[in-house]
Amino acid sequence: MPLNAISTENQRPGNPASEWDLGGPASPAIEGFATRMSVNRGTTVHFKINTTSSNYRIDVYRLGYYGGLGARKVTTIQRNTPSPQPAPGGDPAIGLYDAGNWSVTASWAVPADAVSGVYLAKLVRQDGVAGASHIPFVVRADGTEHDLVFQTSDTTWHAYNGWGGANLYGGNAATPNGRAYKVSYNRPIGTRHGVGLAAGPQDYVMSAEYAAIRWLERNGYDVTYLSAVDVGPGNVPLTRYKAFLSTGHDEYWSGDQHAHVQAARDAGVHLVFMSGNEVYWKTRWEPDLNGTPGRTLVCYKETWAGTKIDPSPEWTGTFRDPSFTPPSDGGRPENSLTGTIFQVDSYRYDVIEVPHPMTRLRFWRDTEVALTAPGGTAELVPGLLGYEWDESPNNRFRPPGLVRLSSTPLDVHAYLVDYGLTTAAAHATHHLTLYRAPSGAIVFGAGTVFWAFGLDAEHDETSNGTYPAVTVDRDVQQAMVNLFADMTVQPTTPQADLVVATASTDVTPPTAVITAPVNGATVVQQQKVVVSGTAGDVGGVVAAVEVSTDGGTSWRAAQGTANWSFDWWPHLPGQHTIRVRAVDDSLNVQSPAASVTVTVTPSASVRLFDPSDVPFTLRTAEHAALELGVRFSVNTAGSATGVRFYKNPHVTGSHEAHLWSGDGTLLASAAFTGETASGWQQANFPAPVALSPGATYVASYHNVGFYSADSNYFTSARTGGAVTAPAGDNGVFAYGASAIFPATSFRSTNYWVDVVFARAGGAGNLPPVAGNDSGFTTNQGTAIVIPAAALLANDTDPNGYPLSVTGADNPVNGTVTWSAAAQAVTFTPGAGFSGLATFRYTITNGHNAPVSATVSVSVLAAAVRQTLFKPTDTPAIAGFDDPHPVNLGVKFRCTSPGAKAKGVRFYKAPQNGGTHAARLWTANGVLLASATFSGETASGWQEATFPTPVDLTTDTTYVASYHTTAGNYAVTGNFFANAVTRGALVAPSSGSSDGNGVFAYGPSPAFPNSSYNATNYWVDVVVDAPSPLLRTLFEAGDTPEIVTVADTGPVQLGTKFRTSATDATAVGLRFYKGPQNTGTHTGHLWTASGVLLASATFSGETASGWQQVVFGTPVPLAADTTYVASYHTNAPYSATGNFFGADHVKGTLTGLSSAGSGGNGVFTYGPAGSFPSSSFNATNYWVDVVVRSS
Repeated sequence: MPLNAISTENQRPGNPASEWDLGGPASPAIEGFATRMSVNRGTTVHFKINTTSSNYRIDVYRLGYYGGLGARKVTTIQRNTPSPQPAPGGDPAIGLYDAGNWSVTASWAVPADAVSGVYLAKLVRQDGVAGASHIPFVVRADGTEHDLVFQTSDTTWHAYNGWGGANLYGGNAATPNGRAYKVSYNRPIGTRHGVGLAAGPQDYVMSAEYAAIRWLERNGYDVTYLSAVDVGPGNVPLTRYKAFLSTGHDEYWSGDQHAHVQAARDAGVHLVFMSGNEVYWKTRWEPDLNGTPGRTLVCYKETWAGTKIDPSPEWTGTFRDPSFTPPSDGGRPENSLTGTIFQVDSYRYDVIEVPHPMTRLRFWRDTEVALTAPGGTAELVPGLLGYEWDESPNNRFRPPGLVRLSSTPLDVHAYLVDYGLTTAAAHATHHLTLYRAPSGAIVFGAGTVFWAFGLDAEHDETSNGTYPAVTVDRDVQQAMVNLFADMTVQPTTPQADLVVATASTDVTPPTAVITAPVNGATVVQQQKVVVSGTAGDVGGVVAAVEVSTDGGTSWRAAQGTANWSFDWWPHLPGQHTIRVRAVDDSLNVQSPAASVTVTVTPSASVRLFDPSDVPFTLRTAEHAALELGVRFSVNTAGSATGVRFYKNPHVTGSHEAHLWSGDGTLLASAAFTGETASGWQQANFPAPVALSPGATYVASYHNVGFYSADSNYFTSARTGGAVTAPAGDNGVFAYGASAIFPATSFRSTNYWVDVVFARAGGAGNLPPVAGNDSGFTTNQGTAIVIPAAALLANDTDPNGYPLSVTGADNPVNGTVTWSAAAQAVTFTPGAGFSGLATFRYTITNGHNAPVSATVSVSVLAAAVRQTLFKPTDTPAIAGFDDPHPVNLGVKFRCTSPGAKAKGVRFYKAPQNGGTHAARLWTANGVLLASATFSGETASGWQEATFPTPVDLTTDTTYVASYHTTAGNYAVTGNFFANAVTRGALVAPSSGSSDGNGVFAYGPSPAFPNSSYNATNYWVDVVVDAPSPLLRTLFEAGDTPEIVTVADTGPVQLGTKFRTSATDATAVGLRFYKGPQNTGTHTGHLWTASGVLLASATFSGETASGWQQVVFGTPVPLAADTTYVASYHTNAPYSATGNFFGADHVKGTLTGLSSAGSGGNGVFTYGPAGSFPSSSFNATNYWVDVVVRSS
């Protein structure tokens, strides 16, 4: 491509950072600012400088790449007149310090042919007094057209700038926390070096913005530059450009800035948000003390104040906060524009993960990410997910057609739980996102401040200072090349190691179909309906599937792509049309959408809110005893049977439900029992309370602080059909240490309290509900037989009629037959097929029309490549200073039958030269295979392939090794203190294997059998292995009725089980953990008579949910023989009464009925080694076994 102004400019000689950058903090002995944040070329930029020096200079530099030097000097201005300036003006009471009263001391006439960019005026004293500082400004190129327009995040630079005494976070103002309500652009900027509360380099141009500038200009992209002032009150037209860029910490946006960028998107301008915590605080502009517009940034942070304190009617809280709107103009969550929304506060240094099949999306083409094997997860370089980051919630503000390009779930310490005031520990998931607006504009959301760190290594880090520097990631560079190509933007001087991409030519939309429910099906009001189906694409990959249940007004993302599902709770009776459409990785959207129409019949029991209804403000900061409630009325005869409330994870203690008449008479009470850690809780009254149609009642619960609350919720009524919460003066509360009638309302706030109402006479003869089933697995080419009981386990009938299967049809990727005689379905995968297959089954209750649901079957491929370590795994020391010839190895075993060892890998340092030989050994030193490494790179992972693959015996120890003549090998000490498991491969711990991480000095071949300090020498084996067939009694989604049983005595809890497989091996145990089940847990496997077969201690436990441990040595199981799986705890456990009233069958595993096994759900109080043999009420204590079998 021909050179443009940027690529031509960057061919000019640059200047080193040692010349143009500051060696430390800016000096107060010489400081200043430009009178405009940006100037057009051909005009003049004026500087106001404060110094007593009579000999100083101003060196003006333009930031760019310049062969890696980072800037080029464009001029020098010498000054020989001191310019001491007066104290700044302003309004210290609100933290406003405005140095606009300073005099102009120097100017630079910007040449008419100057190249647009970010410029630094470096002020340098030359009188023998040390001192230097920077003045940043932007040079525009008005009236010109370019591919990219780079908006600087100058509003954030100034928001954090504490020069004078205050910034928008704190200081010496006469306000809460001393924070400023207004900050002036007429100030030297001290943000980079921590001048101001919370300020640091991450809030300034030399962080992510500088990294992006360097990379864009290195690659010769046609980019021009604007300040945030230009995009906001300056209203510089954005439609001249193909794409708009927001980069780094772009936290503060004015309302007009938001409007102009959104208008550009709607006119077809692409948006690229290489930023995080973006578009968060809503600001407005005022003139400075001289009357110059656009020089005072105003943000009262009304979300923090909790009330309207800005005298302007404009809202200056967070964009997402709907408080006082209308008449204010808040309530616009940022994900409606950017695709992501800020949730995780500073300081984070996390790793972005891309699980397969997201790795197949065209965004990742020509990257290492794209090479990820099925079931694997790619990782980008550490630190890109920081220092603050966003989520991409599946809420009503989600842009239609949005696709997620990555998925990183993490537990975090500071998660935003309301509109912008409170953070707390929580689980968060980050996604890179992409969507196409109706105008055709593509919008990319990185959702992380440090995304641009993957583009270039030269940048400031954070003020935290505890994390290592973030390195360049070629995958990020290539992904951005790909993204820009799809925006028809190309580099003119691309890096040699990047692939110049082309725009997508795929214009064929994907196709999604609905397999359940079927058209014309009948479902029950407020009972879960699993909408499911399949999707495919020609010329690309299905990137997302979205569902609308409101006639296409709004769309929500489904789970999965090729095979997808969506949980729907139809809230009101009547006919409903479900629409589904797929989106491919070129952002083509299916049109028209697939649809089915279902009839929703009235339920006998209704409520105001469904399980899918959750608060936006998850947790308030208030910690006081109070009663929270909702006013409601009913339109038909019936009874209140209970009260529900939404509980966030920070709500603790006991709770009591209350039902009141409209005048405050207490009608019923009930204690909440068996509460879960979070989510909807329900307490049932001892007896139903008859309600009169039309009368007002209040349902409430008593709580101590940290409740959920969403203001302005009841600006419209909420109805569940027979029960309605009226609009207006609703959402009620009262303070008190015990039950008290809640009669006060504030801003129509929903405190997420609900009532359960049972219609008189019930709802009549209702149809059964068929649920989709999953978790069935078979091998490629192998039929699977599924008993009718297994299919019916997930189905319900509201009338209580018995259910039966009547047929199976509509197979995808195979064939299916139903045998009434055998009461079983047989599914046979298609020839050569592996992956997810489905079929439909039909049930009846004998009274209503049959209904159907979908069954998913995982068909495992014959073999997949597996290694102990990922391509991104690296050693602590790449080249250990030991120059001697040595054989280095790792002990491993494979848990999958039919596996073959194909080769050996090792991690190479640049000093580890010479020829390297790979070896595979038995555990006692018999050489099985050899190979020589060829085509090695200078460093990183190397691989050698054996001439003939070697068959591996399941669960047998082998040694993979390599020989080096140069030494300088990779090491990580104490790595094998614990076992390493990845897929079917296990590297045993050093303690359990007589030493792992093995070596032998000398020539090759020599069997490595010595070990030291459990050291990993970064040797790996390459295995082709069938995916292991691991079976359990319970699926990941199975949960107990009572998560926390208040019993703290030391107890052993267990499950009796059998397997029908003749080749079964127990490889580990699972148990369901409630949040209060803390401490150490030990799992045991026993014979039915109490002989201990294996034990293991659980490690790496999560706070709650299913926990799993792997035995050091798998235990063979005899078919049709009873065993006991158990674990020991000293804390409250989980339970479901009468669960084992019948056999619980899951594939080849059976949890035995209590009556048929002498009692199941077993326990014994005492120490960890006690055999559990007592039982009570056929209770399931949620203990499971992990079995490998065919």
